[in-house]
Amino acid sequence: MTNDTARLELLAGTLVDEHDRLLTELIAQRKKHSLTQAEVAERMGVSQPTVAAFEHYDSNPTLASIRRYALAVGAKIEHTVTDACCTSDDSFDAIVKSVRTPGAAGAIWAKSALLVGWKTPGPVSAHVRHVTRFEYVDV
Repeated sequence: MTNDTARLELLAGTLVDEHDRLLTELIAQRKKHSLTQAEVAERMGVSQPTVAAFEHYDSNPTLASIRRYALAVGAKIEHTVTDACCTSDDSFDAIVKSVRTPGAAGAIWAKSALLVGWKTPGPVSAHVRHVTRFEYVDV
């Protein structure tokens, strides 16, 4: 594993952990205020099973659903985006290119990178990037 790959994997893991912590803290907020799933569902305009699915350990709700849930339980969410991947000497494009693999797996990696916005037309000038998750897929 290259140093660049390790850096990206660490960042991806951190982002997943932060997402899980956000959902856990929102559920704790509901319980702290003694709200039932049915009460939260009514406030959100959805059914109780929808709230139960939101609270399930492997759910992956949209940001809009997270915001609606937060409003329903009286929580404030603050977002911060920081450059946790690149130093001033590193280019995000260069790091992504260094972890690509040849062949079909590399093509999938390149397509995935394009889909999540890692590639931009022209040189990369912004220092802030948002990486959610990546994985190698062999075809």
